[in-house]
Amino acid sequence: MRMKGIGKQKKGGEMMKVFLCETIHDKAVELLRENGEIIGDWARIGEVDALISRAIKIGRAEMDKMPNLKVIAVHGTGTDDIDLQEAKKRGIQVVYAPHLNANAVAELSVGLMLSVCRKIVEARKVIEGFGDASGKPGSERQAIAQSVLRGTELRGKTCGLIGFGAIATKIADIVRYGFGMDVVAYSPSLTEERAAEHGSRPAATIEEVLKVADVVCLSLPLNEKTRGMMSAERLGMMKSGAILINTSRGPLVDEEALYQALKGGTLGGAACDVFCEGFPTMGNPLLELPNFVATPHIGANTDEALYTVGMACAVQIVDVLAGKEPEYPVYIK
Repeated sequence: MRMKGIGKQKKGGEMMKVFLCETIHDKAVELLRENGEIIGDWARIGEVDALISRAIKIGRAEMDKMPNLKVIAVHGTGTDDIDLQEAKKRGIQVVYAPHLNANAVAELSVGLMLSVCRKIVEARKVIEGFGDASGKPGSERQAIAQSVLRGTELRGKTCGLIGFGAIATKIADIVRYGFGMDVVAYSPSLTEERAAEHGSRPAATIEEVLKVADVVCLSLPLNEKTRGMMSAERLGMMKSGAILINTSRGPLVDEEALYQALKGGTLGGAACDVFCEGFPTMGNPLLELPNFVATPHIGANTDEALYTVGMACAVQIVDVLAGKEPEYPVYIK
């Protein structure tokens, strides 16, 4: 990440104004404040030269309210919340922080595997269900807990990776060399040589992965080809008792089909860090299921990842507004 020689202000000497309404790392906030003003009030949106987006959607209507906007910094890798064509039409530079949070997301993906396999969330609920006044001796409660919380081990199982970018390759390294899992991966351009670098073997199709994997991890961007890709048909191709992990984008998965597969016992379990509706609510039927684990889009929410990604966004904003080339521009066709 480039840090040297960043400008102190916009071209022409005027201090920059950056819109920020979401949490980023304190050090990135400090860097922005050193170089200009941070605005968090939507009523002042028309003043801003730049903005940082973690989850807000920026389309034509939002851009209309920001006539001075010169740069949009995506706090991460996915750009599906930004109308890229509209930004290009208006001459707005879009930058991002590709793969800088890959380790954090990979670690959460593996953590979710363990949570489902070892019933970690369910175990807490079992403890709470007994209460202090259950009347049963500790040994009896222990026996009941062990009978309903029988888990499975990852060692010797097959991990299927759909997508084989920075996050998936880190998952492959962790599960292959840390847990002794076999790893099979699918990506349209994946070669045997690249797969072998991460202890994996390539599959010819997504369906091949689904049919052999005990755990399937999705590591894909959201676009028209991937939206709804985990349909009822594809979920039905997975091995009986298999587990699905999604830390990529919610709309990759047909949530109603996933609910039916989990409730009916076709799948052994699933865990999602992302949902079709954005932040999940208790009205989501998936949350009723004991074999489903949910987290609220925290894959990249570690101190280390927030620092690296936040600083990349801040530095690039300062660079662009000072007339310099950003380190990670989004190339818009």
